[in-house]
Amino acid sequence: MEHLVRDPTPLTRVYHLMAEGTSFKVTVALRARRVEKWNRGVKRDYLDNAPIKYVGLDCEFTNPREVDQRIAVLQLSVASENLVFQICRADQVPQALKEFLQDGSIRLHGSAIGKDVEMLIPGTNLEKKKRNKNKKKDTAQEKEDDELIFGWANVPFSFKQVRCAAMDARLGFEMARSY
Repeated sequence: MEHLVRDPTPLTRVYHLMAEGTSFKVTVALRARRVEKWNRGVKRDYLDNAPIKYVGLDCEFTNPREVDQRIAVLQLSVASENLVFQICRADQVPQALKEFLQDGSIRLHGSAIGKDVEMLIPGTNLEKKKRNKNKKKDTAQEKEDDELIFGWANVPFSFKQVRCAAMDARLGFEMARSY
């Protein structure tokens, strides 16, 4: 009898986070099918009936020290639902997601997302994220910061990365609601 080796990393993880007095759900996905399911649910439960459709958006990128830098993670937030889609490790980018992002009735909001939106359109250049090099940090803190800034292609995400990604997208949604 042969033992089959299974990938210990789940393809989808769901977290329930509490931050700033608000509870929300975070779906971390590696498969296009799970992203499509999230997309359908959010449209049905929140966006279809909303007069103004707000979506929080943020992107994280692969290591800027690498030549082939690209979007590593797409983060979306609608109401209490958040999606963290690891595009660089995904089996494919679903057509439904592309249509969702290009839907003119949906307003994408986030903090400093100009380049993020530009990168979602194929064939555009990427602005590298900059780090503050003036502060002196100990080696352990610098390694932890590098993991958070540059470790977006790693599987699975640490809880700190999931929380950071969800809060970034959530910030965009909350900014949109405040208008």
